Amino acid sequence: MKKPVIVTLFVFSVLFVQSFAQSNDAFYEMLKKCGITEQDLGFRPKGYWTRYPDPKDIPYKMLAFDDLMAEPQRIYDFVRNMALSVDDYLHPDYMKANHNSLLKLAYYCGVRNATGEFRQYSASLWAEVDSTEPLLKAIKEIYTTTHRVWRYNAMGTASDFPLIEKDLRAAIKNIHPEVQKAVARTVLHLLEAYRFAKIGMRNVDGKDAIECWRIRQLGETQFDGLEYFPQLEDAAQSIDINSIYYAGYKMLESSLQLADTLDVMRTNLKIDWDNQNLNVMTPIGRIVLRGTGNDKHQYSDLLLLVDFGGDDEYRGAIGSTPSLEIPVSLAIDLEGNDKYINDDEYLPSQGAGVFGAGMLLDMKGDDEYTSKKMAQGAAMLGIGILADMEGNDVYKLGTDGQGGAYFGVGLAIDNRGDDKYYIDGDGQGYGGVGGVGTLVNRSGNDFYRAEPEASVVFRPDYHSKDGKLNYSYAQGCGVGRRGDVTDGHSWAGGMGTLIDLEGDDTYESANWSLGCGYWYGIGFMYDGAGNDKYHSASWSQAAGAHFCIGALIDEGGDDEHVLWEEQSVGIGFGHDYTVALFLNRGGNDKYQVKDDGLGFAINKSQVFMFDTDGDDTYIRSGKGRNYGWNNFDVNNPPEVESIFHLYSDQIAFFADVNGIDKYILKDYDSGKETADTLMKDGLENFVPADKSKLASPKYYGLGKDFTDWKGPEIEFFRDKMKKKYPEFKK
Repeated sequence: MKKPVIVTLFVFSVLFVQSFAQSNDAFYEMLKKCGITEQDLGFRPKGYWTRYPDPKDIPYKMLAFDDLMAEPQRIYDFVRNMALSVDDYLHPDYMKANHNSLLKLAYYCGVRNATGEFRQYSASLWAEVDSTEPLLKAIKEIYTTTHRVWRYNAMGTASDFPLIEKDLRAAIKNIHPEVQKAVARTVLHLLEAYRFAKIGMRNVDGKDAIECWRIRQLGETQFDGLEYFPQLEDAAQSIDINSIYYAGYKMLESSLQLADTLDVMRTNLKIDWDNQNLNVMTPIGRIVLRGTGNDKHQYSDLLLLVDFGGDDEYRGAIGSTPSLEIPVSLAIDLEGNDKYINDDEYLPSQGAGVFGAGMLLDMKGDDEYTSKKMAQGAAMLGIGILADMEGNDVYKLGTDGQGGAYFGVGLAIDNRGDDKYYIDGDGQGYGGVGGVGTLVNRSGNDFYRAEPEASVVFRPDYHSKDGKLNYSYAQGCGVGRRGDVTDGHSWAGGMGTLIDLEGDDTYESANWSLGCGYWYGIGFMYDGAGNDKYHSASWSQAAGAHFCIGALIDEGGDDEHVLWEEQSVGIGFGHDYTVALFLNRGGNDKYQVKDDGLGFAINKSQVFMFDTDGDDTYIRSGKGRNYGWNNFDVNNPPEVESIFHLYSDQIAFFADVNGIDKYILKDYDSGKETADTLMKDGLENFVPADKSKLASPKYYGLGKDFTDWKGPEIEFFRDKMKKKYPEFKK
């Protein structure tokens, strides 16, 4: 009875294998042509790889780093999952029914990438609000919890002055009872956040904390180990960062809960909103409520600020930790065209957390944010969130923010509107040492600029001609501390991610940007729908150097990818054990590069550049190495110090799948264009073509144009996740 079953299973297995072999996708076809398999992808370094900085000995690596280095084919799924969380949890239908959308988003795009000890369910908010004097009793709870005196007395007699309870009751009396209840609930949530922020700091040396507070040049000094801050490392090792993240969790959920509750009140209750004003001090920070007028705010000690409307001006530390004494701060603006201004480069602002948790939530209006450093969704040894939910906004910053962090989580979230972002560098989705920095923009036609010119902002990169262009470290960039060339303190870079789901967007930068990694850092750039422009100089657009990961993913639209600098490398480039993925799906796209790139790997890297569908145009100068090129094509015996080259594969793939494409050589001096012979429709080019001259054969380069591809979609780049809602809503 069993024999026919065995025969049937055998026949089925053979047919299945044959069917699979006949339906290989384009990626598998390229692997097969090179004589390698999926198991050859990625790097799995060993302790006997002398001179290779052993990742087991590099502290502060992101959770995903080792595994994505070993399985680069999983990068798309990983990044797509983050992007899908933006779509799902900022979707209007979800936000209408839930207060936890920002918490969910912050988990998937921030906290989960820094620590695996949380999940996304809730912030466990709990508050017992008094029914008669809710806000007064909530403030009294602050005094009780912090062991501060509520009623002064001496020699068995109550003091005549000061009278805390009497003064607070008088200050609160004009606040509508329902407003009191809503605010009181948030105050109690913030008290619990404060408690956990203090727990998080229990082992940190006070002197170290004070010295670290004024460090504001990490981005400029760590990439090549220019200055070592031992106090920062001591603090990073002694801080209980999860307790501080939990404080941030409390703010993420409580802030939206309060904003939504007040919005319902504004619609359904007759409240004199102009006169809902309060300004009182508590032992853990000031509480401010302001009505609907055009107000001016400037504080250095805020626990909670809620502004109910008007075109307001904010100065100083708004929604940010103003000092070590106040580790929790939340600011909410319900509507109005507001200006947020901070002129102090040492003061965190506009959604920043240093040794604590800071959050700024602006619900509606065309707003402008301007600051020097550590602002607009920034963190150092903490968590900082800026969330702007609606409006055409402008963000201007020096460095360290717009979704940037060191040893913490910095999130810049913008939901709707046509927005403009300007930064000198170190931001717009920047993971500095040990940090997760993410910029999220769900919809709108947006503009992003990291100042390219050193004559405007002096951050010159020696890789550029005459040092005229800057280190950008922006727009999805993770950068570590390369201590191997200085003092031996090597710290892994963080994860920097920029996610923009919809709109015709423009990205401008110089070097080290747009999905770029450096020194155990991870950089992701993800754009969904829209006709987008990516203009950068070098080491950009899915690139990196020295043991890192960089990826640029564009899901659709007629896009333009340009490296305009003469000395340029990028659009799919890796140096020294870099894994780089460039993926553009659909659209009639244009690529322009003057030097190396378009699928180029050197010094044991793995680079994958794929354009799927569309009639595309590729323009290059002819002097560069492009289209699946390896740097070794004649001989490659490793030096005694590079024995690890024997144990790892170098792979450079370029593939254009479908479409009628143009491959053009351009003389940039004369402007003359001719047909490129290195690549054309239907061409297949191996580099090296002859491996017999190689000392080690583990170099695989293939450039291929798949014309009229009838095979299946590339499995590695197929969207496998289910959306909560069938349609994208603005």
